Amino acid sequence: MKTKQNRLNKNYKDMHNSKKSSLSHSKSKPQWCRIGLIIGLLGILNFGCNKENENTNVVADEYYVKYIVNSSTPYVEGGKSISRTAQITSENNSNKSFTFNKSAWETTIGPVKKGFHASLNSSFSQVFGGPNRTYINIEIHVSKNNGPFALKASNTSTQERFSASCKYTINN
Repeated sequence: MKTKQNRLNKNYKDMHNSKKSSLSHSKSKPQWCRIGLIIGLLGILNFGCNKENENTNVVADEYYVKYIVNSSTPYVEGGKSISRTAQITSENNSNKSFTFNKSAWETTIGPVKKGFHASLNSSFSQVFGGPNRTYINIEIHVSKNNGPFALKASNTSTQERFSASCKYTINN
């Protein structure tokens, strides 16, 4: 009888152990799915964080400003043409003055940042008599990120005059 009892106990234990192992085995599949899902979500979140960090390293745009003065006058002083002056805003936001005797003058400054206030004032240093046939025209051109220069501000006229001025603020 003991052997029969032992056999029954053994069968019961085997059956019970097989249920436990099949139960624990069936539980492990959803656990692996959960672990895989968690790892996948962490990977997506980590990838998204790296993407944001790449966007913070954007380099600011650089601009160059070209100032141009074209002028003419028939007046001559001692065999020399009358001098002209140009005052500009430089790249460090200070005013610079230039004197020139030619009818055309230009200079380029930069780099400057968005928000820079460019200004150009130009005039004849001295003119004898009236403004008869005295012309002066000015332009401000801007280049973004070493691209081509584009006209942004000008003060041109076919009217006779001694001076001209214009301003432009870089905003795009």
